[in-house]
Amino acid sequence: MRKRVWHVAMLWVLVLVVAGCGNAATTAPAEQGGNVPPAESQNGETSENAGDGIDLPPAEKTKITLRLNWKYKGEFAPFYVTKEKGIFEKYGLDVDVAEGSGSVAVLQVISQNREEIGVTSAVEPIQGIEMGMPVKIIASYMSKSPMMLLSHPDTPVNSPKDLEGKTIVSSSGSTFTGIYEHFLSFNEVDYDQVEHIMVETGARNTLFLNKEADAVAVFSTNEYPIFEKSMGQELVPLYLADFGFDLTGLSLISNDKFIEENPNTLKRFLAAVNEGFAYTLENPEEAAEISKALFPDVVDEDIVIEQIKRTGELAIRPEGKPYGWSDGETMETMAQRMLESGLMDAKQSADHYYTNEYLPQ
Repeated sequence: MRKRVWHVAMLWVLVLVVAGCGNAATTAPAEQGGNVPPAESQNGETSENAGDGIDLPPAEKTKITLRLNWKYKGEFAPFYVTKEKGIFEKYGLDVDVAEGSGSVAVLQVISQNREEIGVTSAVEPIQGIEMGMPVKIIASYMSKSPMMLLSHPDTPVNSPKDLEGKTIVSSSGSTFTGIYEHFLSFNEVDYDQVEHIMVETGARNTLFLNKEADAVAVFSTNEYPIFEKSMGQELVPLYLADFGFDLTGLSLISNDKFIEENPNTLKRFLAAVNEGFAYTLENPEEAAEISKALFPDVVDEDIVIEQIKRTGELAIRPEGKPYGWSDGETMETMAQRMLESGLMDAKQSADHYYTNEYLPQ
């Protein structure tokens, strides 16, 4: 319950800030999300006349920011590959891919229309929309949630019931911590038979790696390969999505006003990312090399390759659909789980939260 109070309170603060800044957001200067004229090429032509060969109307705005919700990790590789391989440029866009400091912070920036596109999980924008924030999910690249429990081979957690008699550790303030009690109840696990330790992320990792906890709540596209490499052994994975809690990750959001005024910009952006996403999943080694060149002090190429592969495993899409396409039924079920878990107080139909309209057809 502590998580829900903190998270919802933070979002209410953002709602009040957005309401107070509503007029300013609509008249923001170019660098803060306002419209700008089409970018000029070196010979003075605008992008409308530069002949990019893309069968889409010209972008209304060509210089945009994609704000990530954290520092570099392998699941972000497709965005950097799209930029470094010149795919954004091919679609007539100049995109700044910028690191972030959490999904709530990204939600704040996008809801105020200070930047154009942001990366979050689907949880935060759904909560924000229910509180009146003018945002929408425009793409979601993980049709299966990366949220998981990892356990040691000698204390395996193959099903939620296996948590009974064991110790699990999670990060304070994390989404998992917020849904923990309902996850146990939904899967008929005796709450009193599980020891749950909530600590900051660094301490969480230490407790698990030192085997002071039997299981840990992490993301498959981030810590999973890091922990396995650190411990030199295969760990036991349990995806929450396989047990009723498919909370979608790696989603893109934008402001309602920006969406209305810049539909062709979004179509070009999402078409470029679709192409870059496919290239990354087909060429994880090259994507890791690109990442290493950009972030030489933090990137371990072997781990990034594994993170990209695990991202690909979750990027399930129906035949003929682009990357980022969302299933309304999945989004509806997710919103229902959030409602039941106390992550929000009301729920609307799924199409109130997301749209596939700007994805390549």
